[in-house]
Amino acid sequence: MKYIVTSLLLLSATIAFSGFSGFLTQKSQDWKFIQSVGGMKVSLEEKTLNVECYVSGLKKVTIKPTMINSAMGVRRIKHKRDGKTIYLTLVTSVIEKAMTQSCKQLDLSAYPAGEYSVQYRDPDGTKHPLGKITLKEQKKGE
Repeated sequence: MKYIVTSLLLLSATIAFSGFSGFLTQKSQDWKFIQSVGGMKVSLEEKTLNVECYVSGLKKVTIKPTMINSAMGVRRIKHKRDGKTIYLTLVTSVIEKAMTQSCKQLDLSAYPAGEYSVQYRDPDGTKHPLGKITLKEQKKGE
């Protein structure tokens, strides 16, 4: 019985620690990092912003990758609207269960219709243009 309890405690500690290690290693990445893993680009499908970027460094998005990461995953993409500009910042960490090495889609349905500039913002505030998108008015019933 002691063996089972000890094993369960060890197993739960291991699982808990893997989540904790990702939390401890999270980092907002700068544009130099984005370029080193193959770049980033955005596109729009209705009210969903598709952000294409692979932190593994195994796929070219806009530029040939110069770095490979096997243990890094995308924790989240911070996004903030300021007027007609949407700022994105990639946050990575040690990869954990259920994480991927690719960026996610962002739901922009709460944003008002109009044309927006999408920019990558470094942790130090430096901005890098990614493109422009146009959000259309949603028709009633959609």
